[in-house]
Amino acid sequence: MCVYKKRKQRCSQMPDVLHCGGDNRIGWIHNEGDNGGGSLLSMWYKEAFCYESHVMGKRFIVIFGHHLSSTRRCVIVNIYYVCILRDKKLLWEELTNIKAAFQELVWCFCGDFNTIRSRRKRKGSSGRGDISCGHTSEINGFNRFIESNLLLDLPIVGKKYTWFKANGSAKSRLDRVLVSE
Repeated sequence: MCVYKKRKQRCSQMPDVLHCGGDNRIGWIHNEGDNGGGSLLSMWYKEAFCYESHVMGKRFIVIFGHHLSSTRRCVIVNIYYVCILRDKKLLWEELTNIKAAFQELVWCFCGDFNTIRSRRKRKGSSGRGDISCGHTSEINGFNRFIESNLLLDLPIVGKKYTWFKANGSAKSRLDRVLVSE
């Protein structure tokens, strides 16, 4: 796990490792993932959010900062979960430990969780062979992660599913936004 901090104290300045095509109103952080797989990009408007620091893990980016109009300190976590239950459990534990250290902040976890919360959130077969996505132990573990971290699962507007198999034979709700109250 890597931790980067910005070098200058003004919000208009970004960490030296970050640039955004010449547009100094946008800040961003990139996590390359594994050999390009699971790559993540987190972006924000500097007029709305002041970057303070970040923690980067294998499948996530945790960004600490504050919302400028409310001055509330907050944390935004961009996630791309793996499809293997054992690795998901490790990731849930790692994120729970990070959140526990900063419990007083406002939290937002968003991204592709590659997990469903109930069997109603999946239609058809995923065609993923031995991958555990959708088994009872995974569903229960993911729901425990959400509950133990006191997170709310925001509803989606419009379509019921966020992932579709190319031939249309399967669909699931894998993408989520989870927030603290």
